[in-house]
Amino acid sequence: MCLNPAVHSPRLSVAEAWKAVTAWLTAAHVTDVIVERAHRLLAGEALDLAKLADAIDADLWLIWSSPADPTRTCNSLESPGRSRRNGGRFPHSGPHREVRVIGISVFHDLLPLPAPAHRQPLHPDEHADIDAYWPALPTADFPLFLATCRRRLAGDTFDQLNITYRAEAQRADEFIRRHRHELTPGRTPGELQRQLNAYLRDERLGTAASGRLALIRLRAIQAALLTRGVLLRWQSAALGPAAPDKLTTWLTPGICRALRATVSTHAAAVTVLSLHLTAAPDRFSHLLCRNVDEHGQYLYLPTFADHAVYLRADWAHQLDRRDEDECPSYAHTGKTTLPPYAADIIAAHLAHRRADGAGTRRRFFADPENPELEASDRALTEVVLRTCRRIGVDPLWLHRGSCQGTQLGSGPAPLTDWMAARRLDVDILSDQGAAL
Repeated sequence: MCLNPAVHSPRLSVAEAWKAVTAWLTAAHVTDVIVERAHRLLAGEALDLAKLADAIDADLWLIWSSPADPTRTCNSLESPGRSRRNGGRFPHSGPHREVRVIGISVFHDLLPLPAPAHRQPLHPDEHADIDAYWPALPTADFPLFLATCRRRLAGDTFDQLNITYRAEAQRADEFIRRHRHELTPGRTPGELQRQLNAYLRDERLGTAASGRLALIRLRAIQAALLTRGVLLRWQSAALGPAAPDKLTTWLTPGICRALRATVSTHAAAVTVLSLHLTAAPDRFSHLLCRNVDEHGQYLYLPTFADHAVYLRADWAHQLDRRDEDECPSYAHTGKTTLPPYAADIIAAHLAHRRADGAGTRRRFFADPENPELEASDRALTEVVLRTCRRIGVDPLWLHRGSCQGTQLGSGPAPLTDWMAARRLDVDILSDQGAAL
């Protein structure tokens, strides 16, 4: 991992840049910091790198490529009491880790053998899901979708599609069986929509390997839900051409790589959540550090600010247990799973906040200028807009003025915006066929 973009970022002070570097390396679980041409380091620079290695609990390797004696550099690192002889520690740091000064030839001998060439992917996104490759599919609505596919597709292609379609319909039927109590007479579709929103986003459509696979899954889900008296509508015309491609997540591995280059963990993390949830950050300011998994794999998004204190990730359970927190009456939107390629961004910002001294009950998003202050909804929205412009993404749910998507992201339940942005809505049908 290269440190130059962070250290030389014009948008951060030197202190903030080093803090960002520490957070990113902590989230990446880096175990060794290797410095080439270490003979060119000044004493203060070597000490800064030693502090960094101690902060992330990693070994520091100084590759010495000069006939000059490295004793002076070693002494500068040992002067704060870091040498192994006296068992020294930096006053602020974690466990002591060894600093090694070696020559380049010795370092090459220590390196492990490279993996065989055929095992190294040419690109991080290589080896995509085999289900991503589907031919062009008809645009017929779900009652006629399967029949139209039978007429237009080759026999073996349709057979494979039919298997995928039937399996997806069975999963959707199992989902609606788990939530059948929400279909009782007199219930509004709001609670079902929240559950369906999470199901489509985190399990079925958002995770699909391609837009065409997402279309097959959507049509099967629509057909299965209709047999249970639930009408899931999709207004594909409102999404323009290539509408199926907009059913999958808008947070791609490529976008995450661009977000890592923005350096700021604050900007990257809030943009990840906004893109993944397709929601304005008008509730992100409620997030506490205890609501977020330390590995960035999931989070609990509270519906209201006073609910956040009752939602604890696993690591927070171990550090902060109070009897008054054990209150099951405060509901939440459920455990929101995050894409694995975005997990390190969320974990990096949590590491950054904990380095700022934030406990489990402090806000996950704070004012970058003053970490003691909470970040406002307006400030977070501006951060998302500015970051999206930098990486070339158009967040339609944050459009201002008379844009059709202006209202996306508002309201008490921001997670429903994922369906609204894709022009999906759900109704529970009565015995007469009309929506309740």
